[in-house]
Amino acid sequence: MARKSALKTLLAGSLLCAALWPIAAGAEGDDAEGKAPVFSGVWVRTGEPMFEAISGVGKPVARLLVDSKDAEEIMAGDWANPVLLPWVRDVVKKNAESEVHLVHVYQADDSCWPVTVPAILNMREAVQFLPEKDRITILYQRDHQFRRIWLNQEHSKNLVPSWYGESVGHFEGDTLVVDTIGVKTHAMAFVDPFGTPHTNALHVVERYRMIEDKRGKGLEVQIRVEDPGAFAMPWGGKIVYRRNRVQNIDEVICEENNRTFDGKSFGPLPEEKNPQF
Repeated sequence: MARKSALKTLLAGSLLCAALWPIAAGAEGDDAEGKAPVFSGVWVRTGEPMFEAISGVGKPVARLLVDSKDAEEIMAGDWANPVLLPWVRDVVKKNAESEVHLVHVYQADDSCWPVTVPAILNMREAVQFLPEKDRITILYQRDHQFRRIWLNQEHSKNLVPSWYGESVGHFEGDTLVVDTIGVKTHAMAFVDPFGTPHTNALHVVERYRMIEDKRGKGLEVQIRVEDPGAFAMPWGGKIVYRRNRVQNIDEVICEENNRTFDGKSFGPLPEEKNPQF
């Protein structure tokens, strides 16, 4: 209970800071002085949990159509995609064959691991953007993950790889452009819901902008992914966030301890082997 109260206090403070920061004015995040837009409010991912193809670059791995009564539960990727280098194609194929045989391939979000860039864009839970003078912090309801987008600066010279890498951003008119490198490689670090791996050369560019379509207002994110160690060519895709009906971030805990799942297998759960204090 104390932890939950502390979390609510922290989020309330963050929301207050966001409300007071000048560029957050305006219903859609644009202030009267024409400063850079801030995507205020709480958003949620819509559509299928995978990237939609865009023109001008290679296509993301698509979901394999499976003739099975369990098709909705089978997250198998089409390994024939030409963007995949042979070793990556083998991984995607192995994962797909396991899924088709109803042996689930656990993803990071299944097993309480951090969800890396760009796969984190496919999390279908609440997302919130908190603006500050030198950064934008993105809060993800799923397991209370967060990213910091450092504004108007260069990447670090001696970058240490991390789960979300280092993201630096700038505004081009009404579009937030985010450049991410330094995403660590790991057995649970994938770029999509099909277990597609990457190397330490992964480079992701995200472009966030407000749109209005037949469904109303939305926040579109287009990505461009490059990794010469894993992909034969750059590929890209997009997703759309819509304003969440509930405008708050709830407490979502994936794993409080290694007994949470009553002995059932949910993939290789993270476990701290050595106490940090």
